[in-house]
Amino acid sequence: MNFSNLIYKYPYIAVWYIVKLFNKLEPIVFYCADPLDYEMFMPVKKYLPEIKIVAKNRKTKKYLKEIGIDYICMPVFPKAVIMARHTPYKFPVNKIVKFGFDHGLYQFKKWTNPKTYNNFNIYFVSSNKQVENAEKLGIKTTYAIGYPKLDKAFDGTITPELLEKLRDKSKIDRNKKTVLFTSTWNIDGLSQLDKWIDNVHLLTDKYNILLTVHTWTEKSKVEKLRNIPKTYFIEDHDITDYLMIADVMVGDYNSLIGEFCAFDKPLITFKVPESLRTIPEIIIMLSSISIQIDNFSEIEGAIEKCLDNPDEKSSERKNANETMFFALDGTAGKRMANKIIDKLLEFNVSVSNK
Repeated sequence: MNFSNLIYKYPYIAVWYIVKLFNKLEPIVFYCADPLDYEMFMPVKKYLPEIKIVAKNRKTKKYLKEIGIDYICMPVFPKAVIMARHTPYKFPVNKIVKFGFDHGLYQFKKWTNPKTYNNFNIYFVSSNKQVENAEKLGIKTTYAIGYPKLDKAFDGTITPELLEKLRDKSKIDRNKKTVLFTSTWNIDGLSQLDKWIDNVHLLTDKYNILLTVHTWTEKSKVEKLRNIPKTYFIEDHDITDYLMIADVMVGDYNSLIGEFCAFDKPLITFKVPESLRTIPEIIIMLSSISIQIDNFSEIEGAIEKCLDNPDEKSSERKNANETMFFALDGTAGKRMANKIIDKLLEFNVSVSNK
C-alpha cells in the first residue's frame, strides 16, 4: 500500500464507523472499475438481491449510463462489497465483508502479493486447480466456482438465431471460414501484435477476419486495427458470442485463449518469451492445445492445418478445460451468488434472494 492509500485509509475507517453508528451503511455494493467488470458480474448479479453499483471512473459511468444502469460514486460505506479486481484496500475496514473474483480466466499471469487476496473473505476462481495453486503460495481465501462470463454460452442464452444476427452485424461471408486474431497487453514482450497488425489484411480474401486486443493496448494501434480494410474490429467488452462464431483463434499469451479453448475449437499461438510475468504451466499448456508459430509467414499454413483437422488437439484442449474450469455448465454465476449469500448470512448481513 502506497502513501496516498494510507492517507485515504484512516479517514475512511473513521467515517465508516460514524455512518454505521447512524445505521446508514449500504448493505452490499459492487465496485465497478471497468465496463468489463459489470459484464462479468451480470451472470452473478441476476441471482443476488438488489445491489448498488459503484462506478470508479468516467469511462465506467458513461458505459453504465448508456445501458441504463443507475450507479453511485465513491466514497461508499457498505457492509459488504464485491469486486472484479484485487483492490480490497479501497474498502479498508476489516468488518466489511469482501468478495473478489478474477478479471480473467484461470492464472495466465502470476499472483500478486498473497496478503492482498487474503484480505478478501472469499476470492472466487475458475477451478479447483487454481485453488490448489493459490494454497501453495499461502493464499487461503480462494473458492472455485467456474467462469460466470461464459455461462451464457452454455445455458442457452446465446441462441443460433442470435449468432446469425451477429454474423450479419460483423459482415461474415458464410462461404468463408472465420479467424479471430487477439493479443494481450504489451508487457515483458508478451504481446505479439506487431507480428500481424501490418499483414493481417493479406488474409481477408480467403477468410473472415475478426480482431480484438487487450483494453490497455496503445490507442494508436487500436485505431490502426479499426481501419484495416475488410476486417471487423470487435468493440464489445464481452466477446463470448464472437468466440462462438469463430472457427480458429490466433493469440499469444492471453486468457481469452482459455475461453476459446472451452469451445474445443482449434488454436494458433505466437510463441512468447518467458519472463517474470509468464507461468511455466501456461507455457506448456499453450504448446499442448495450440499450433505454435514464430512469424506471420507461418500463419496461413497453420490456419489451413486447423481447418483440415480441427479435432487434432481436441483431447489436449479437453484436458486443459478440466484444469481451467470447475465446470462448463452455465451455472457458475449461480454457484458464486449462492456462496455470497451464505457468507452474508454468516456475517448477519441482511439479504433476500431473488
